[in-house]
Amino acid sequence: MNFVSISNEINKSVLSLQCALTPPIDMQVKTPHLKIARLSLVVILASIVTGCVSKGITKPRSEVIAAASNNGQEMTSIEDERDQFLEQDKKQQQRLLVVLEQRSKAGMRDANYRIGAQDEVEINVFDVPELNLTTKVGQSGFISLPLVGGVQALNLTEIELQQELAKRLSSYVKRPQVSVVVSHYGSQKIAVLGAVSKPGTYPLKKGTNSIVELIGEAGGVTDKAGNYLNFIPVEISGVSATNDIEGRARLAFESHSGQHDAAKPIEVSLDAVMGTSGGIPLEIPVKGGDMIIIPEGGKILVEGEVQTPGAFELGQRMTLLGALAASGGITYGANLDEIEVVREASAKEKLHLVMSLEDLSSGKYPDVRLRNGDIVRVPSSSGRRMTQDTFEGISKMINFGVGGSVALGS
Repeated sequence: MNFVSISNEINKSVLSLQCALTPPIDMQVKTPHLKIARLSLVVILASIVTGCVSKGITKPRSEVIAAASNNGQEMTSIEDERDQFLEQDKKQQQRLLVVLEQRSKAGMRDANYRIGAQDEVEINVFDVPELNLTTKVGQSGFISLPLVGGVQALNLTEIELQQELAKRLSSYVKRPQVSVVVSHYGSQKIAVLGAVSKPGTYPLKKGTNSIVELIGEAGGVTDKAGNYLNFIPVEISGVSATNDIEGRARLAFESHSGQHDAAKPIEVSLDAVMGTSGGIPLEIPVKGGDMIIIPEGGKILVEGEVQTPGAFELGQRMTLLGALAASGGITYGANLDEIEVVREASAKEKLHLVMSLEDLSSGKYPDVRLRNGDIVRVPSSSGRRMTQDTFEGISKMINFGVGGSVALGS
């Protein structure tokens, strides 16, 4: 619908309203006042229509790409942009699988592990129950046993400490048979930070330790938690497992400045780890020096052809369809074929995902889990938007004529 047709509709409405505002014969109305009233009405009507027509138009991604191409700027196609967007999750999964494969081959319990301060050591001497005990390695690196007193345990393996104790006890016990097992890895710290009830560093325990167990020790996630966690394994960070403050500070600076790929965490779905999505929980074993960071949910921005555009809190399960529902749903003037998600991959790169509402609703593509800072754009359809604006403008005119009032003078 063009401006000519809009003008025709205005003329018809003005004519109708003029008839409605024409006073009966028995009313004494001064002509100048009536002319002023009618002129004011026309100005009001023109302002309404002008406001409707001039409302912001949200361009579809296809038009943005076409305009850039016409100006000689190279742009990636919508299909390639979609592949790049979805490829990010695949890259994160691949990075995680590499770490898990390395740990699987090496074994989580290293026979060459060196005992550290705050480790708990379980000692058993065959047929001498008085010497069976569990003791903690002090900060000085010593443990204390009956008969032999203090023994240096720091930086020894289990076998080396076992041999040292057997040597010391041989003066009191005939051919002592000693076994040594590290039962608690107090020197092996794992940081659990972010949106958890008790953020801090936690020591490894005997056996396999997983991310979900460490989150449990930290009191679980809070209501402010987002829908993914950042996992920084010691293999790619290089931070010491013994709560290396300097190393962690260096890693933090690098992650903020983008200097080093090692500082980039592996992003893992929180639902996948906790098993809250209905699938089998993803068990990720941890080692000393690992860092687990659970960011807060943050906010997303929904703009364009929705009923209530603006910023919305990002819950743990906020998806693209959920964001459209939170914003009151789409308007009649929306382009349903090019719903867009804009995500900042880095300070210099933005990813774009364009999908049709039908593909999302039908399940052809899985619903997109949103991240903090994502922008959801619902573009305008020029034809549908013009129809919508015209309808709203005429409705306002008619409502004004039926229920409005104009001072006609005494």
